[in-house]
Amino acid sequence: MASNVPTPYFPAPPAQYSQSYMAQVVRAFAVFAQQVKNPGPVQASTITLTNLSTYANNAAAVAGGLPEGAVYKTSTGELRIVV
Repeated sequence: MASNVPTPYFPAPPAQYSQSYMAQVVRAFAVFAQQVKNPGPVQASTITLTNLSTYANNAAAVAGGLPEGAVYKTSTGELRIVV
């Protein structure tokens, strides 16, 4: 899943914590955050698309600023992908 969400900052642990343990935890979360941001295949059993833009056709969607691969709907409710 790719997104524009920045990778979270993981601060250094306080001195009373085990520094090596906290370093491992922070490293694990950093790896996880990078994996979440990495674009790749998606598999799901359900999906809900809300607030889709409505356009008459592909040309109108492109003129409206949608990039190639974006999903939009027509006024009759058809789902389409910008090509």
